[in-house]
Amino acid sequence: MLQGFMRNIEPLNVMSESAVQQVHEGILRVLEGVGLNFLQAEALGLLKEHGCTVDFESMRAKIPGELVEQSIQNTPSTFDMKARDSKHDLCIGENRLYFLAGAGFRIVDLDTWEARPATQKELDDASIVSDALESVHMVADTAPYTDIVGVPPAMTSLVDIASHLRNTTKITITDNGNDLEMFHIRMAHAVGVDILGFVGSSAPLTYDEDSCKAMLRYTEAGFPIFLISSDMMGGTGPATVAGSLVTTLAEILAGIVLIQLSRKGTGVIAGDYTMPLDMRTGHPCFCDMASALHTAAFNQMMRTYSIPSFSNCPGMSGAKKIDVQSGYERSMSTLNAAVSGANLIVLHGSVYGEYTYHPVCAVLDDDIATWTGRLIEGFEINDETLALDLIEKVGPIPGTYLDKEHTRLWWKSQQFIPKSADRTTYPEWIKTGKKSALDYARERTEHILKTHRVPPLDEDTDKALDGILREAEAYYRNKGLI
Repeated sequence: MLQGFMRNIEPLNVMSESAVQQVHEGILRVLEGVGLNFLQAEALGLLKEHGCTVDFESMRAKIPGELVEQSIQNTPSTFDMKARDSKHDLCIGENRLYFLAGAGFRIVDLDTWEARPATQKELDDASIVSDALESVHMVADTAPYTDIVGVPPAMTSLVDIASHLRNTTKITITDNGNDLEMFHIRMAHAVGVDILGFVGSSAPLTYDEDSCKAMLRYTEAGFPIFLISSDMMGGTGPATVAGSLVTTLAEILAGIVLIQLSRKGTGVIAGDYTMPLDMRTGHPCFCDMASALHTAAFNQMMRTYSIPSFSNCPGMSGAKKIDVQSGYERSMSTLNAAVSGANLIVLHGSVYGEYTYHPVCAVLDDDIATWTGRLIEGFEINDETLALDLIEKVGPIPGTYLDKEHTRLWWKSQQFIPKSADRTTYPEWIKTGKKSALDYARERTEHILKTHRVPPLDEDTDKALDGILREAEAYYRNKGLI
């Protein structure tokens, strides 16, 4: 099983206990008084059967507080997932932090910074790099690329997942919409792995038909759910952090109710992808301070509920290049999510929002993730690490710790050694070509693609995936989507 990073420091709280209770009461008021739209008859029927007030004409369900509280209790605080290689199995929840590779509609050119569709090889290469990076613990749905040369849009998610299953032995998140989950479930069964089924609400306060069907299908198949809310503050949610926290969590808890009614005990990891709307331009404000506060508050609420949480905003920078802005936005957002208690953080590889991606960025993000993970693991305090006997022995100047066994034993575990940063002296930097971190990351990416080998699927399983892809293509062609 992948250990990930264990949080050994006290998590950051941005709200008092009374504020947490006030937010929770506000959520229940919205769920009981306003309700949510569930745009699918089966979901509405299930909710009505368990005591919700349902208007089938408006397709709205009002959910009693008792049912919400019961559903929270029925959601496990941890759940295990089986990967293609057992060393990549996961245990989601409690104090463990994992990282998820990000997404991008297109690949970005590292010289011109212009975007273009990715090739199948570039898609496969991105999967291979994710497999090689130790700080990537999971790979995402419809990622990294959703614009692939020669692949119809209706098929890109399935082609992505097939690439993941073939080119990494790590667990993948799968998508929904237009019945994609039917084929994702079959692909997972063919390979013999667990998948995390993606379901997202539609702000404000709605689950569309595709999301409802996906929740019921994934739970019926026995797979856990990756449940996300993505309000746009000032657009699809209130402009205040507190108000948008209420609507975001109302959507999340309503989804949890439906999931637990469908299959009690289903694992859920609940995610926040809330950010402000830039009122000057109408564009989302990626990695904004308000997003960071919202993320921290969301994580605190999910810790209160003992339900695993993930943070989607850290990987979504507003920078169009891999530059200083990209580095500080992603690093600060990642650190905020980690110290506030996230169990999963979306980070590696996304350059601008979810529009561009490059594996070289994922290699740079490996350093951000590992630095952050090491920080939340904290440090040991015991007789050996306090080194009191050694301090007394060395004494003042001219004493030194450089030649001591204690230093040889401990220095590597106490420091963080980046794999892409430039840490040469200035004269060395001049002599070696004035390389930047981006240069080193490009070299490391090339080395990974030349040397890293992923165990192939057996021939029968590989053929089974091809068969499922052919059936899916025929299905979507018959629906007029290809």
